[in-house]
Amino acid sequence: MERKYDATYHLGNTVVHIVAPPPMSEAEKEKILREFYHHAWNAWNSLSVEERLRINAEYE
Repeated sequence: MERKYDATYHLGNTVVHIVAPPPMSEAEKEKILREFYHHAWNAWNSLSVEERLRINAEYE
């Protein structure tokens, strides 16, 4: 089975294949984004308060 790519780039000795997501409805996109944000916030909240403050200070 041959895999189809949306774009292929050759950069020196490296080959980069770009794969687009499958077609989906707006509702499916929203569900994926909600899950992404949920997991991102879980990762953020797993950090200690001191670590969150340090990161915030670094990027202010």
